[in-house]
Amino acid sequence: MNLLKKSSRVAEIIGSLGIVVSLVFVAIQYEKNSVALKTSTANSVNANIANWYSSIADNSETSETLIRFLENPESVSTSERFQAIMKLHSLNLHLQNAFYLEKNEVLDSSLRKSITMAIYSGLNQPGFYVFWNIRKDTYTDEYQEFVEEIIASERNKTLEKLFEKKDS
Repeated sequence: MNLLKKSSRVAEIIGSLGIVVSLVFVAIQYEKNSVALKTSTANSVNANIANWYSSIADNSETSETLIRFLENPESVSTSERFQAIMKLHSLNLHLQNAFYLEKNEVLDSSLRKSITMAIYSGLNQPGFYVFWNIRKDTYTDEYQEFVEEIIASERNKTLEKLFEKKDS
């Protein structure tokens, strides 16, 4: 009987160790899957934004319309104005998505600088403000605030502060 109790306890210990080893294995797999998912998401976000830029660069008519709109929004026809605004809206939807994913730590926080510079690059163009004033209410409050901070930084020259990740 004593041997049976000892054998039972040894079996319980071995069983418990098996559970612990299984949990460690699951944790390792979870971490690897998290990295793979984050990498896949980052690639998707980058591909979407790159595709947007390529669609502009690959079409000279669209490029010219967008350039004319950004430089002088009054110089384009109504349909060209609509096209330019929708192109900028599309880009900002991609940027908003990247902003959201970065804010929720799905994407690396260094992406904040890239998003910021993409927006900042349009600030010296009158058409950007026409676009932003027409479409800003279609974006999330957080993204609107983020873009408004970038716009304010242009005036205050405090762009470096925008690169820092803010705790919310």
